[in-house]
Amino acid sequence: MSRVVTLVVQTFTGSWQAVRQNLWRLPLGWLLGLTAITCIGLGLYVDRAAVLWAASLDEKYRRFFEIVTELGDATGWLIGLLVALVTSVVISRRTLSPKTRQRMLLHAWNCWFVILSCLVSGAIHHALKMLIGRYRPRYFFADNLYGLSPLNFNIAENSFPSGHTQTIASICFALYLIYPRPATLYLTIAALVALSRVMLQAHYPSDVVGGIYLGICTAILLKRHYLDPRTTSLLNPSEPGR
Repeated sequence: MSRVVTLVVQTFTGSWQAVRQNLWRLPLGWLLGLTAITCIGLGLYVDRAAVLWAASLDEKYRRFFEIVTELGDATGWLIGLLVALVTSVVISRRTLSPKTRQRMLLHAWNCWFVILSCLVSGAIHHALKMLIGRYRPRYFFADNLYGLSPLNFNIAENSFPSGHTQTIASICFALYLIYPRPATLYLTIAALVALSRVMLQAHYPSDVVGGIYLGICTAILLKRHYLDPRTTSLLNPSEPGR
């Protein structure tokens, strides 16, 4: 029992030290404060006007964004990443070339990192939605409800942050961190999905900003504290202390 208690204390201490070390480093610190201020400002002065404008657009735009917004669904991305992960592991086990084995294992770790970025940011997104309990735009149109209902455990009613935006931001930015060349493609996909959530009146602009920050923040922290130590160990297996 004492060993378990010691391990828990050490884990908590290490996690707290990691938070303290990153408190004033990106993406925490001042950027978190700036994001919060931006979301509050949008909520006070922009959000309602934005969804009213989106509701006035032609139906053809809605059909386009209904297609685009499906890219923010995590299911397809996670299935594809799992297939890529398993394929990389299988190839690494069957190849005789040490370089190919190492490369495939790196690909597998990268796929797991992207999956983890999506899942962890998704879990945080659900917790924030229930904690904040912001009414979705449909309640503004139907019942003129605009504001917060904290500790609302009905996820379908809650708006902040945007789940589709959090999903696509975490996946696209995680992919950018490990495979940066198609940066324009990642940015285009993420921007279109984020825009679609407002155009379909599913979310307010501040919900989208919150989702973007959450997805990017999670990807950066997981790469810094989870992926990098493991890939370094894989690339330098004989390094002391690894």
